[in-house]
Amino acid sequence: MPPQVAWLANPQVNDKRLLLRAPAGLTISRVDAVLSGGTSPSVSLSLRHGADVSAPGTAVSTDPLTIASTTTGRAITSFQNPEIPAGHWLWLQLTAVSGSPQALTVSIELQ
Repeated sequence: MPPQVAWLANPQVNDKRLLLRAPAGLTISRVDAVLSGGTSPSVSLSLRHGADVSAPGTAVSTDPLTIASTTTGRAITSFQNPEIPAGHWLWLQLTAVSGSPQALTVSIELQ
């Protein structure tokens, strides 16, 4: 499966982006993210999955993933709950934003 990419302009706390509905069981193997613009920007996000997008869902990582780089980005390869069951939605939700970033780009590799 090709990487799933999300781009959010002017990211704000509680922004939520649906990424996909798993056609079969999938496993997240890597997340790459980078910010653009802002003054010392930082964004924390939670990747979640579940059958109902209005419910809290299951967090892929126990701690939010924090991105603060506007140059090389951040690669994340360790997750506590990387398996997404067939039929579940995968989404990201921003939990903290500082430094007024202009954009956030997230790429998720799935197997």
